[in-house]
Amino acid sequence: MAQRNERYRGLFLHAKDTARGDRILTFLCNEGLLSLFMFGGPKSSLRSAALPFIVADVEVYHDTRREFIKLTGANVFEVFDGINKSFSHMQSACAASEFLIRTSAFGGEYPQALSMITALLRELANVDESEALLVLSAFFWNALSPLGLIPDLLSCERCGRSFSEKNSLPGKLLIGESSFLCHNCAEQFRQIGFSTSAMLPFDEKVLTCLRSITKLSYSEALPLLKSASLRPEIIAIIESLAESAAEGPLQSLRVFGETFYGT
Repeated sequence: MAQRNERYRGLFLHAKDTARGDRILTFLCNEGLLSLFMFGGPKSSLRSAALPFIVADVEVYHDTRREFIKLTGANVFEVFDGINKSFSHMQSACAASEFLIRTSAFGGEYPQALSMITALLRELANVDESEALLVLSAFFWNALSPLGLIPDLLSCERCGRSFSEKNSLPGKLLIGESSFLCHNCAEQFRQIGFSTSAMLPFDEKVLTCLRSITKLSYSEALPLLKSASLRPEIIAIIESLAESAAEGPLQSLRVFGETFYGT
């Protein structure tokens, strides 16, 4: 048959209203990352349930001949009120959503992607404004694993030199790349024209923190990320790796940076 009705439970990641008031939704469930069309304009009875960061049981109508999926029903299952606590909470949720969309939910790892972002949204309810970006950083770092993009934290990506060797640190991460370079290799890049502004510094403390937070829950990783001496370096490195995985800047991070840091 050309049409069929199906039901899914998942999370609305993004919503965009058309000029006539209909809504195009990005919906993540265990079965996939779906684009759903909600018709009816502002008067649609589904509008209050079809919003970003709501987990819902949805009914959809597949029209394979016209190649669209129509949202025909939605019952709210879980609402994450914690993301409304502050601007940083909302932007952290938006950045995680944008990352999942840009990476096609970890390249098709839909159940894992859904589990990780719902855990993030729940954790945001438990942290204050200053901690929201740290929780997002933990999400980004562990999201690199299903993408196969966790960098080598033991040795230089270019020459293979162990970071435990004398004078191998401090090293540099090239912005836009996922390679950690030893001190000598980073210096060679600088000498051939790479600007120091295109490199992020790291030392053994940073590497130890990144190794430690791998696969930890958000609540377990948070105390490690809260170190005042490491916070700026860790956040900058993780955000650079996340944007490299997303193959370009994450707009939600840019808005966050412009608001809080003037960058």
